[in-house]
Amino acid sequence: MVAVALVHSTALMMERLPEKPPAWLPRGERTFAYPHKDWRKPRVWCLAFFTDRHTRYEQRKIIGVGSVFPGRRSGTYERALITRDFTALQSPLPLVDLEGAMGASRRFLGDDGRMSPAAGDNLLNAVRRLRPELDETLDGLENSLEANPPTGDVGERLSLEKDAVGTLLETFGADRDPLEAWQQPLGENDPRSRSVPFLEGVPDLRQIEDQQIVHDYLRFPGMEGEDAVEVGWRIYRRNSESPHRLFVYNANRTNAETVMGVDMIYVNEHARSVATVQYKRMRQSGRSWVYWHDGTGERELKRMEAVDDECRAEDEWARTNHQESRTLGDPRLVTTPSMVKLCRTVPFMMNSAALIPGMYLTREHFRELLQRPESGGPSGGTRIVEDSVPRYLNNTTFSTLLRDGWIGTRGTGWDYVIDLIRESLSAGGPGSVVVGMHRSEVPPGNRRVN
Repeated sequence: MVAVALVHSTALMMERLPEKPPAWLPRGERTFAYPHKDWRKPRVWCLAFFTDRHTRYEQRKIIGVGSVFPGRRSGTYERALITRDFTALQSPLPLVDLEGAMGASRRFLGDDGRMSPAAGDNLLNAVRRLRPELDETLDGLENSLEANPPTGDVGERLSLEKDAVGTLLETFGADRDPLEAWQQPLGENDPRSRSVPFLEGVPDLRQIEDQQIVHDYLRFPGMEGEDAVEVGWRIYRRNSESPHRLFVYNANRTNAETVMGVDMIYVNEHARSVATVQYKRMRQSGRSWVYWHDGTGERELKRMEAVDDECRAEDEWARTNHQESRTLGDPRLVTTPSMVKLCRTVPFMMNSAALIPGMYLTREHFRELLQRPESGGPSGGTRIVEDSVPRYLNNTTFSTLLRDGWIGTRGTGWDYVIDLIRESLSAGGPGSVVVGMHRSEVPPGNRRVN
């Protein structure tokens, strides 16, 4: 059963929703400021009936149907309301005409927000009886909202991509709320859905009218000359006044994973820091969770090792040739970019912004764990048992160190990895990658501002 909501349209919604949306807006997705109201929890996508918000209830009418997701407060009196798939009624439907069919639930018609399950079901059935011409539209909305979360290999991949996007938002200092609003961008039976990246199902909250943001899109390494608005980017800000901007890119068509052996790339321009994370999945074995290291994992690890060695060589060259002015007084706890996250294999969860619990390790630490005597499996092979890892970085510690520029490249190492990212994003090919670029004129935390 889908959740049903009644939305009393604001003046701007009345003006904009009936308009034909721009082609670049997926499913006509638009975000409006809506008078704040505590909606029923959990916050989920709802099949919505939009009214004209007439001041007198007796004259109020339903003017359209669609789907909505209630965001968090955007001010003292307003919240963000994401709308999709709006269809205007050819003839508005007065609310008073629904009272008889609603029975005791008719009291909800004078309110707004998500209805109780019984009231929502009554309203949906009443509209279907009075307006049978809407059956096809309502069937489409219900099918979209009732879609089951992806499972199997696709679900596992989406879980990791979701975690990468959430980690970027956490590191950036923004709410992870957009993750809760994820919906399957294509039908679950569409064969193309197996290769659609996670970010395609996340609401698009960018401010296209901000010409500086559009300019910044086109400045990203490797994206010059392309209409970056069309190739899977999202832009996030901490708030409307914040100088910080996070550009997130998620694709399964790049060869970044092939070139670098990573799943997540974080770029902090001000700190000239790049960090990469390779996700490693642990499987349940009895009561334990175990990562098994195979030939593919070894090849990925060697590619990461090659990148780290090159970064060290670049830093050493800068020191010996007195080219280290950019790195003096700018220390790192880890000066190489490559990290690993060992995490349990979990099903893909909709309506959730939680990160996957896991263990962040430097590449060197990960290699040491593989070389311990206890890493040998009882029947051969190399493994890491979750309970045997004595120390690691958790989600909170890792995102804090990353945000403040204590992890990742610097100086010439930065230049080398940025060149690799540019090469990766400019070419087509296989691979799943999530890239986040943090842009701001404000330095990261724990730095003195002169």
